[in-house]
Amino acid sequence: MDCVGTYRDHGGLERMKTIMEQIPVLRAKAVGLPATLTLAALIAFAGGAPAAEPYPDHPITLIVPYAAGGSSDVLARLIGERMSKSLGQQVVIDNRAGAGSRLGIEIAAKAAADGYTLLLADMPHTIIPAIQKGVHYDPVRGFTPIGLIGTASMVFFVNPAVKAETVRDFVGLAKADPEKITIASGGIGSATHLTAELFQAKTGIKLVHVPFRGAGPAMNDLVAGHVQSGFTTLATASSVLDRVRALAVASETRLATPASIPTFRENGIDLVVEHWWGVLAPADMQPEIAARLTGDLKAILDSQEFAMRLAPLGVTASHASPAQFRALIESDTARWAEIVKSVGVSVP
Repeated sequence: MDCVGTYRDHGGLERMKTIMEQIPVLRAKAVGLPATLTLAALIAFAGGAPAAEPYPDHPITLIVPYAAGGSSDVLARLIGERMSKSLGQQVVIDNRAGAGSRLGIEIAAKAAADGYTLLLADMPHTIIPAIQKGVHYDPVRGFTPIGLIGTASMVFFVNPAVKAETVRDFVGLAKADPEKITIASGGIGSATHLTAELFQAKTGIKLVHVPFRGAGPAMNDLVAGHVQSGFTTLATASSVLDRVRALAVASETRLATPASIPTFRENGIDLVVEHWWGVLAPADMQPEIAARLTGDLKAILDSQEFAMRLAPLGVTASHASPAQFRALIESDTARWAEIVKSVGVSVP
């Protein structure tokens, strides 16, 4: 280069061309490959393993920490069916019931954060650490929030054989015969269990707690008459509403359902418990995978068709961000720790 705009080769271009042509041969000899290997092939060889397939490239497992038939299971299947279509890979529902949902939660917490293991979490996710000893997960830091699915209020049901038409009638029966009436739950430390404990604390009654491995089995035994009462959501009870009697709902207002169930407050009992469900992944997930999952879940929750599927279950679809979902988990963890302490519930 002599001056601006003028270039003189002096034979350098030809020498450079010759050198570049010899590079594949020299490298091939160095690694014992055929000298005829092309430059493109040599570069591919030197590059190592091929680029990873785009996420997802195989089925995804969605852990439900309860037995089949409960509200978490119902929602997981609704979500899983739609995410299978949007992600292009099957979402497999894996029911891992045990220890009031702790078993399934801990399995999810220990899984690889690669986007192929997810957890259908609900409110007990924040209760378990306060009520059980030796818990091996942190409800906030141990997970990556994908999205909040929705919320619903707890409903109090009795078997039709119970001679109570209102929740006040039921309280009267329980006070007249303490520790004789049974109340089912989805397991020790479950939302149904803690709601039952709050109910007893606020009314001064004593019931016999009968824990099950999930809200579904608890409701089945309530229908069969093996237990007399229990809390659950409409999502769990939707298929048996004609075989149980709903006495009250633990919400601010009556549910927008044909049944129009009275609230506890209408009966003079200050009991409001809002249940929630969401999707979590193990901690430290790659942001781009988390964003993909969040986007797919949001599209499902924003659809009118999905909202119509939730309405009969008494569930309101959520539009909370992952950050808002994390804040809910953090606040509920603190709230339930205080409630557990005040009520005095513990695992035997």
